[in-house]
Amino acid sequence: MLATISTAARELGCSPDHIRRMIKRGRWPYYRLGKKALRVDPEEIRALGRLIAEGEKKRGKK
Repeated sequence: MLATISTAARELGCSPDHIRRMIKRGRWPYYRLGKKALRVDPEEIRALGRLIAEGEKKRGKK
């Protein structure tokens, strides 16, 4: 389910600015609704985080 940046920040336990930075850097997926409205899928971001963590474990990092 798509969420606003502020709602996603609360769900993910980070700041809205952090989400905006990650979007700007191309690290997190987002959806544009109209000219200004951005939405993110918190579950998609969590899944991405799990994939990154698994990859780091395989390479021997904590």
